[in-house]
Amino acid sequence: MKNKESKELNNREYISELFASDDIKAPESLSEDAIMSKIEALESGSSSQAKAASGSDKDAASGGASGDKKWKTGGRRPRALRWVALAACAVLAVVSIPRLYYSELFMPDTSAKGGELHTFKSKGEIERIIKSLNRTPLTDRFHFGYGSGQIEEFATEDSDMEMSAEPSMNAAGGAKGAASSSTAGTAGADHSDTYLQVEDVDEADIVKVDGRYIYAVNNKREVIIYETADGKTKKVSTIGNNGVEQYIQDIFLKGDTLVAVGRVYDDADMGYIAIVSYDITDRSAPKVINEFRQSGDHVVSSRMVGDYVYLVTNTYAYDGYIVPKCTVDGEYKEMSPSDISCVPNPQTGSYIILSAVDTSSGAEGRSKTKAVMGASEDIYCNNHNLYVSVNEWDDKTDSASTRIIRASLDGLKIKFNGTTSVRGYIDNQFSMDEHDGYFRIATTSERGGIDVNNLYVLDDKLNEVGKIAGFARDESIKAVRFMGDKAYVITYEAIDPLFIMDLSDPANPRIDGEVKIDGFSSLLVPIDETRLLGIGHATGDNGYGGQYASGLKLALFDISNPSEPKVLDSKEFENMESPAQMSHLALTVNKKAGYYALPYNIWNYGGADILIEDAEIAEETEDVTAMPEPKSETGVLVFGAEGNKIEVYDQHKLDAVQILRSPYIGNYIYGVDGSAEIHSFKFNK
Repeated sequence: MKNKESKELNNREYISELFASDDIKAPESLSEDAIMSKIEALESGSSSQAKAASGSDKDAASGGASGDKKWKTGGRRPRALRWVALAACAVLAVVSIPRLYYSELFMPDTSAKGGELHTFKSKGEIERIIKSLNRTPLTDRFHFGYGSGQIEEFATEDSDMEMSAEPSMNAAGGAKGAASSSTAGTAGADHSDTYLQVEDVDEADIVKVDGRYIYAVNNKREVIIYETADGKTKKVSTIGNNGVEQYIQDIFLKGDTLVAVGRVYDDADMGYIAIVSYDITDRSAPKVINEFRQSGDHVVSSRMVGDYVYLVTNTYAYDGYIVPKCTVDGEYKEMSPSDISCVPNPQTGSYIILSAVDTSSGAEGRSKTKAVMGASEDIYCNNHNLYVSVNEWDDKTDSASTRIIRASLDGLKIKFNGTTSVRGYIDNQFSMDEHDGYFRIATTSERGGIDVNNLYVLDDKLNEVGKIAGFARDESIKAVRFMGDKAYVITYEAIDPLFIMDLSDPANPRIDGEVKIDGFSSLLVPIDETRLLGIGHATGDNGYGGQYASGLKLALFDISNPSEPKVLDSKEFENMESPAQMSHLALTVNKKAGYYALPYNIWNYGGADILIEDAEIAEETEDVTAMPEPKSETGVLVFGAEGNKIEVYDQHKLDAVQILRSPYIGNYIYGVDGSAEIHSFKFNK
């Protein structure tokens, strides 16, 4: 009997909490009649009906009939309130049902309304969703994606989502070739800029330069500022613990303002992600201008458009931490529920948090933050829209899918305004692009246990208008580059096909042509309208029927005739690897001098490579016990495209452990290692 009374008490407390979470006083009695009467009083909004409801509460508590009359004769009630009543009654009637199911009955409707994402009305509404997901803190922190999803959930003909139809600003470089950031502000020599996906949309990196100074993040997560002069460098200051203790991940540079993005550890709040702006007018004495904070277990990515930094982080909710935080009017506090949206039927208790910070607003630090319940992997950003990709698993098709969540950008005006899903998973940010109001995305999916590849074209309402599905069977996408109405896609299994796709008719995209080459490119770099450079991996036979990456490979493609692309030249560098194989940010482009530079590292064990997949075979021999010490070399590879040939101008070895970036200032190339030590050499083509 005691056990039953205890359960009933818990259930009554739970229902009372639900009313309280929406700022509604629960009725004194939680019988079916009392709850329905309370709801009717809320519907009417009049004081007389509220009093009648109060009376009904008392009647219901003593077994009166007034509540019964209202139950039978009451008019049509709004769906949400009817659900509250029915759920509450179910809780009272079935005390043995686990509380997980109670919270599901009280789940808000998160479906799209007129194409708009559901926006939360209260913290209690958010809490009910988080509780219903029944995730432990540990599970959440290792769970990426939503779990189950529905393909093309928003891709309906009557969707009313709005998206700016402005054409992208030379997305993916277009016919102009490599896009790069601008760090104008300090007078000096010609210098390199960060290699970008989208022109005029800067990306944070571990190294920035202007015409006189190099700014480098070291492995202690500090920024070292060096003054340069004819290849010589002098350390002038360090940004790290002077003002804000920040574990700096990467930086932006805009004239005399340096913006650091990174994590700040705080025992009281488990840490947060910070954007810290510094005045570096005096490079020897940087001063903190402003610090902005937002919740985040990690930085997904960031972009800078004009004076505005857009930061995307991912964080996980758990008991005691339900609503993410951000800086509002100088105070770090919980976000308003009205600034948090939700995708349809979320499957994990995590948030994508997007903030816009005006770096020109000085100490005022003007900012705006929005969040959407979900996880995030990569982003694509132009000057008016930001797209977040999310890995999902679709239970209906038992296959991977990618959810796309779009946010509009206009200075501090940011809004999550649409979502949809497509089959398959993307390779990286270059798999996404927007052009003339159409969003394009390339994915690898599975069909009958075999990898296939797809390219989808979505309109400004995120409806699918065209696609190329199922190409390059038994291969996966390794590189994509969109250039105007063309898409260039590299897939790989044993060979490296380059596909050229015509997207000029969004409703009928098609493959124009393809060409094959050994190995595969992981980065495609447009040189001009007729040539395309591929940077990637040479491959070899591992002796057991498989392939392994045997070194760095450069490939030069002729794309002048899209229906008949050709391989003009290629070069392989055995045992060589480069950060540029994994990140476009490591590539240096000198358009004026006509060369490319990338950091390289050579690891040579003096024998055949032993791969992880060969471990069982290798363990059967005695040879693996005599692993020789590796011979290493690091430096900068300088090369270019001369007509139809790839020319290597210099493979310059440097006395360092591992070079990560290779910017130039004037006629000098500077190799920057993980400790932010600088090693330079003069180069004239």
